[in-house]
Amino acid sequence: MNPLEEKLREALRRKAVPEGFSERVLARTRELAEPPMKFWDRLSTFLARPVLRWAAIGLCLVIAGNVAYRARQERQRREGEIARIQVKQALRIASLKLNAARRKVEEINRGTPQSRL
Repeated sequence: MNPLEEKLREALRRKAVPEGFSERVLARTRELAEPPMKFWDRLSTFLARPVLRWAAIGLCLVIAGNVAYRARQERQRREGEIARIQVKQALRIASLKLNAARRKVEEINRGTPQSRL
């Protein structure tokens, strides 16, 4: 018999089962057979410790504050944009009125000679 066949025969020879093997196999199959925990169950288990609960509350407050801050910034930006448009419109109207008044003054001045003092 050559060495390869000898190694193969040795590898395929029956061996005694290690102590506690069947218990470990049965425990593992029970683990796999149990349904996985639902999200809310895992979350409640996670938040059972007060430190983690307060950390989660703090994180939620930071996120809510950030959302509120960004919403306020956006609202102020929109209000600023509206104000800019309104100022431009007011300046256009004022310019038109001033030009009309200037033309009236020029018409009046052309109609009557100016006296020099």
